[in-house]
Amino acid sequence: MPHRRVARHTAAFAAIAAAAIVVTGRAADRPWTLIRGEHAAIIGQQSSKTLREVALRIDQFRAVVGGLIPNAQRPLPVPTVVYVFETARELRPFLPLANGKPASLGGFFHHDGEVNYIALQLEGFEENARIVFHEYTHLLLRNATPSIPVWLNEGLAEYYSTYALADDGRRADIGRPIPRHVALLRERFIPITQLIGVERSSELYNESDRRSIFYAESWALTHYLMIEAPKGPASINAYVTATARGENPDQAFTEAFGVAPAAFEKVLRSYVLQSSFRSLMYTFAERVQVASPGKEEIVATPESEAWLGDLQRRVRRVDEAAVRIEASVKAAPAAAMPHLALALLRISQERRDEAWPSFDRAAMLAPDDFLVQYTFGVNLLRERDATGSPAETAGLDRARAVLTRAAEINANSSEAFAWLAYADMISNGRLPEARAAIARAIALAPGRLDYRLRSADISVLEDKLDEAGALLTQLAGVTTDAAIVEGAKMRLERLEEHKSRVEAMAAAVKQAAADAAAALAEANARRGTEALENRDERRETEDREINLRTVRRNEQRAYGELTQVECAGAHVRFHLQVGSRDIVAGAARMEMVELTNFGAAKDFTVGCGKREPPDAVYLTWRLATPRTENGFTIVGDAIAVEFVPRGYTPREN
Repeated sequence: MPHRRVARHTAAFAAIAAAAIVVTGRAADRPWTLIRGEHAAIIGQQSSKTLREVALRIDQFRAVVGGLIPNAQRPLPVPTVVYVFETARELRPFLPLANGKPASLGGFFHHDGEVNYIALQLEGFEENARIVFHEYTHLLLRNATPSIPVWLNEGLAEYYSTYALADDGRRADIGRPIPRHVALLRERFIPITQLIGVERSSELYNESDRRSIFYAESWALTHYLMIEAPKGPASINAYVTATARGENPDQAFTEAFGVAPAAFEKVLRSYVLQSSFRSLMYTFAERVQVASPGKEEIVATPESEAWLGDLQRRVRRVDEAAVRIEASVKAAPAAAMPHLALALLRISQERRDEAWPSFDRAAMLAPDDFLVQYTFGVNLLRERDATGSPAETAGLDRARAVLTRAAEINANSSEAFAWLAYADMISNGRLPEARAAIARAIALAPGRLDYRLRSADISVLEDKLDEAGALLTQLAGVTTDAAIVEGAKMRLERLEEHKSRVEAMAAAVKQAAADAAAALAEANARRGTEALENRDERRETEDREINLRTVRRNEQRAYGELTQVECAGAHVRFHLQVGSRDIVAGAARMEMVELTNFGAAKDFTVGCGKREPPDAVYLTWRLATPRTENGFTIVGDAIAVEFVPRGYTPREN
C-alpha cells in the first residue's frame, strides 16, 4: 500500500506550466515513428525520447490508478494507439467535426469495439493530458467494476484526471482541484438527490449546459468523499455494491455515507466555497515501475498516411480519410496497415464486397499483428449478422480462425475471447469451446456485463435454462446500465418462450410415443381377425424385407392410417388416424416430403384428397411447437410418408 499525505492547493488556481516544446522543421518533412509500449502504441513525428516519455506517462498513470482501484490493473480489451501532434494546427485535420468545423479540442479519446485511439497535441500537454486520463479512467473502471452509478463514474474520471507523477515516479499527486468546476459550482448547483439518480439517458447527462454542472458536481462530491470523508473509499465501495443490488439511490447513499442526500447537500455547498482544497500525495515504497517501451520503428510515409487516414475515418471524416488511405495502398501494396485501413474504409462506405479481399491481404501480410487479425474476425462476424454475407459456413470458419490467432497473439484481450465465444456459440458442436472462451473473457474483465449476457446465451444453448434465468434476472436488476437491463429483459422473455416450446415439444414426444404404442396394440389385436383375409398379402410381406427410414434427431414417427392428403394453396397436410386421434403434419410442397412404397400395389400414386380406403403408413415429422390451422393441430413439418402393406405389424418406435 502506498503512503498517503495531504497536499493543499490554494483557490488562486494558478495554471500549471507545461514543459516548453521546441518545434523543429515542417511537419511534412519529419518522419513518423511508432513505439510500442506495454499498454499502448505511440505514433508521432517527435524524437524517440519525447514519444517514450508520452508512453511512460500513460503506463505510469495506469500503474498508479490501477493500484488504487480494485481490478483496474487488468489488461484493456483492445489495443490503445496514441497519436502525438506537435501543435494545434497539426492536430486540426484529425479532430471530430462539430457543425462542419473541427471541434475546439487540444486532444480527444475515441473508443469502439476494435481499438482505443488517443490524439493529443504537445502544446499545453498538461491540460490536454487531462482528457486522456479522464477517458482512460473510464476504461479501467469498465473493466474492473460490473456496475457503477453515472455520477460516480464521471466523478472518479475527473478526480483522477488531474493525476501528476512526481519525484521520478516515487510519488503521485491525486485529486488536485479543477478550478473551472469550483467556479461553476459557486454559481449553480444541482440537488444531490437529482445528481445521484442520473442515468445515461437522462436529460441532465445529455444537455450541454446542464452537463457541465453535472460533471462539476460529480467531481466535487467524489473529491469530498475520497479526501475528506472518514473511510471514504470503503463507503464508496459499499454504495456501489448496494446500487448494483438494485437498491434505491437515496437509500443506498444514506446507508453508505451515514447521511441522507438532502442533508449532505449543505456539506457539499460549503465545501466548494472554501478557499483551498486538498489532494492526496501518495508516496510509494518503490518507484513506480513500468516496462520500458519497445524499440522504435520508423514508419514509411505511405504507412503513416494509412494510420492517419484510419484516425480520420473513425472520427467520421471519411472523404478525407479515403484520399489518404487509397493513396497509401497504391504506394505500399506490400504493407499490412494500408490494406487494413482500406478494408475498414470500404465498410464505412457501405462497399462491403470490396472489403474482404483487403482484409485477407492484410491478414496474410501480418499474421502476428493482433489488431489486423482481431479486426478482421470481428468484422466478419458483424457482416454475417447484418447481411448473411460472406457465405455462412466459410465466413464463420474464417472468423473463428483469425480470432483464434488474435487470442494466441494477445492472451490478455478479453474482447478477442468474447468474440471467439460468439463464433463458437453459433457454430455447430462447439458449445464447450464457447463456454471456455467466455469464461476466459469474464476472468480478464469481470466488470464487463455484456460478457455475462453472452454467458447466459451459451447457457440457454447448453439447455441450462435455470442457470441462464438466474443470471439474466440478476442483470435485469442492474440500475446503472439501461442497455444491459434491456438486453437481459428481452432474453428473459425469449427464455420463457423457449421453455414453453421445450415443454410443448416434450408433450408432443410423449403423445407421439403413446400414439405409437396404441397403434401397435391395436394392430396386434387386429392381427388375429385379419389373418385369414390378408393371408396371401401377409405371406408376401413376410417374404419381402422392409427397411424403414431412420428417425433422426428432433424427428418423431407414428404408425396409423393415412386418411387424407389435404392440398390448400401452397401447403400440403397429411392426416394420420392413430386410434381415435388425428395427427396432422404439414409441408410447403409435396416434393419436400419423402414418399416410399413398401406395399404390393404396382400402380402406386399419391394425390390430393381423401384416401379410400385409408393406407397403412408410417408418418415422420420434424418436432416443433404445435400450432392450430383451420381447426387442426399441426404437430410439425412432414418429412416422410412410408406406405406399408395392410396387415404389416408395426415396429416399436
